[in-house]
Amino acid sequence: MLVHKKTFDMSDAIDLNALMAWPTVVSRTIPLPDRRMRLRLEKAIWSGLDDIARKERRPVQDLCREVDAMRPSTTPLTSAIRSYVLDYYRQSEAD
Repeated sequence: MLVHKKTFDMSDAIDLNALMAWPTVVSRTIPLPDRRMRLRLEKAIWSGLDDIARKERRPVQDLCREVDAMRPSTTPLTSAIRSYVLDYYRQSEAD
């Protein structure tokens, strides 16, 4: 019985770099009531936050202060902001 084995050719390889494009992370310093905080968030999250601020006619720092005041103390502010942006757009699609 003759078994044909396919040899591996580099042209068969998948370009993992193209599949795993890491998001760009941007840092901004936001003044909060009791401190200034440097936040590292994905560029897409900052863009969403900027868009929300325009729509709501409020500064980004006000939105961050609001999120900071509402979040549980065990939740990092960056995680709370990500959730806020996601929830904002989910809610706007539901309306």
